[in-house]
Amino acid sequence: MPLKVSSLRLLMKIVILIILSIGPWIFSEAQSSSSATVTAILTGLSFPISLEFAPDGRIFFNEKNTGNIRIIQQNGTILSSPFATISTIFTDDESGLLGMALDPSFATNGYVYVYFTYRDGLSYTHGHIVRYTAIGNIGTAPIDVFDVVSAAPNTPPYHNGGYIKFGPDGKLYTQVGEFHQGSPAQDPSSTTGKMLRMNPDGSVPSDNPFPGSLVYALGIRNAFGFDFDPSNGRLIATEAGPSTDDEINIIVKGGNYGWPTCLGICHNPSFTDPIVDFNPVVTPTGIATAAPNVYYFGEWNTGNLERLELSTNGTVVSMSQVYTQSGGIIAVEMGPNGKLYFTAPNGFYAYDIQPPVSATPNSIPIILAITFSIIATAVLGYSAVRDRGRHSAQPAARIQQS
Repeated sequence: MPLKVSSLRLLMKIVILIILSIGPWIFSEAQSSSSATVTAILTGLSFPISLEFAPDGRIFFNEKNTGNIRIIQQNGTILSSPFATISTIFTDDESGLLGMALDPSFATNGYVYVYFTYRDGLSYTHGHIVRYTAIGNIGTAPIDVFDVVSAAPNTPPYHNGGYIKFGPDGKLYTQVGEFHQGSPAQDPSSTTGKMLRMNPDGSVPSDNPFPGSLVYALGIRNAFGFDFDPSNGRLIATEAGPSTDDEINIIVKGGNYGWPTCLGICHNPSFTDPIVDFNPVVTPTGIATAAPNVYYFGEWNTGNLERLELSTNGTVVSMSQVYTQSGGIIAVEMGPNGKLYFTAPNGFYAYDIQPPVSATPNSIPIILAITFSIIATAVLGYSAVRDRGRHSAQPAARIQQS
């Protein structure tokens, strides 16, 4: 039956009132300053996949495929001799010399931790952490700290994880992929497909969520980076999906992130949903905290550097592309000088962070579609969808490239 004109007018008034009343659901588009610049620090490198800043101004980094740990001196030149070389690494595809972390007491103990993959005589893939002691610019006295092995031999050379970082609690955290095996990610007795938390010597902390286990969180597929927000202790991490549903997650103690039972936003109270869900995939890589609740992360597929701002309770306030390049971005780290540093397959770069232009004039109203739940949609160069009816306490932004 056709609507009467009076009914149609009433409906239009209701829609207008809804639009005017959704201030909290407006997605603001954060914009980067046009004065922001990217500077090439070093080029001609061999896949620098991770980097760390020493308190004396040196920069340590790993070359994924050569097994070399290298040092950039305070004057910006790279030392010709490696800090150390690991000759036993397995380097196919996503494998190799992957993660690096300097001990919080590096200035006094000189400890450098690295994560790499190797294959044993039975063709099982291992993820391994070794600790070196720096004597000047040379790594000495390697000590084995941790080892994880794939559930089967000859697994595809993907989903290795390998990013490592010390948390504010002094514990060593590492992402370990499920070595392309899927199901072990849901097995709490397995250390694959997990975020792990260990003492610096590799032993199990007494306050881990699963007694006697290094497992801190489970259900993780293929992760490439994480960071801690010093202002609130938040552990934020990237995760690559298969052909859909890349994620950015807030990792919580004992959390289950779904893989392989589900991916993306699961609407299942047994799992912790991502705060950002990407479709199509972009392969988010390194992520770094630039300010309280403000993060920058790289994308391998697009070459984009993205700025993400969250509210204090962990929901998305804004996300914007601040830089793009022709090749993928790998590691992303904040430097001690307030600049953001990132690596690409051939080099090492610095990005001058500028405060975003006030987003108020560019706030985009979100039209709510009233069905059985309320969905808010905004177009920001991406399409961001908020679903208020989810089971998780952390609303996610679904990101779809336009």
